[in-house]
Amino acid sequence: MTTENARHFFEKYTGVESSEFFILPQSGSSRKNFVGEASGQKFIITFNENLAENESFYYFSEIFSELELNTPRILKISPDRKLYIQEFLGEKTLSEIIAEEGTSERTKFLVEQVLKKLFELQRRSENIIDWKKTFEYENYDEFPITNDLFYFKSFIADVLEIPYHKGNLLKEFKKLTEEISLLEPKGMMIRDFQARNIMVNSKDEVFFIDYQSAMKGPLIYDVVSFLFQAKANFSPNFRSEMLEYYFSLWKKEIGTEQSEKLTQLKNSLKPIQLIRFLQVLGAYGFRGLIQRKEHFISSIEKGIENLRHFSENWQEMNDFPELRKLIIELNTDETYKKINHMISG
Repeated sequence: MTTENARHFFEKYTGVESSEFFILPQSGSSRKNFVGEASGQKFIITFNENLAENESFYYFSEIFSELELNTPRILKISPDRKLYIQEFLGEKTLSEIIAEEGTSERTKFLVEQVLKKLFELQRRSENIIDWKKTFEYENYDEFPITNDLFYFKSFIADVLEIPYHKGNLLKEFKKLTEEISLLEPKGMMIRDFQARNIMVNSKDEVFFIDYQSAMKGPLIYDVVSFLFQAKANFSPNFRSEMLEYYFSLWKKEIGTEQSEKLTQLKNSLKPIQLIRFLQVLGAYGFRGLIQRKEHFISSIEKGIENLRHFSENWQEMNDFPELRKLIIELNTDETYKKINHMISG
């Protein structure tokens, strides 16, 4: 897909010549995003050859628009379903604002808004999603959980040649998979719910993008993904405060059922932190150490630190001694030498 082809599709939709049209830098995705402007209004034009991924995005976007949620409306889809035009939702990502301002009062306001909008999405989408229309997995169960664990094993432990007892580690992976599969409450799980996938407009309103990989899973997953992301580097006190804010949204809903859900959410927090830290570090290994993408390379050290700190402070890590030993080995001078050698080599 050339820029000219995308521009032609855009100008055919608007009926006028574009005053501005350019491609955005790619990150971890193979999708190509362009910004087009016509008659003083901006749009996002996206090209993606993965039709299954596109169809999932179209489906969720339609549902979210019907529910009047803070997600982009799809305005036009090409006949081959590979090219589409969506709303332009803001000049900056929340990640960029956090990088500029840290945990300022504005950042706190935006983070609270994100958690409130996430809560609304979770509640409004209950019992109306056809999970058969998801992209990769219908449920966050044995298969995606195992895949996440092996992402860590393959692209961190194996790539860095960290020694471990294979049989023992696989037994612990099985145990962790079984525990996470049973966590409640379940519902819409966006999965890659991070500040770089949240747009902020000129009115400081937040919007969610990149939800095509959503599935049915533990509701606490996206909260953990957002608040514990390595790049944002939120302080423990700030994360605790924002967690309490999210839980307070559930407390406002009176009833025995919601009280039970709140208890379940709190009980699922630590296991989800562990699987998320492992999955994210595996992604950093693949995108950073293998593909050499700078955004991911710069996050590896913080990802290891998050995992180490968690492992040292969660008592139930004693149930996973082989994994705990592997995590300790990750945080050694020898491992960091290997990482630096791979990056510079």
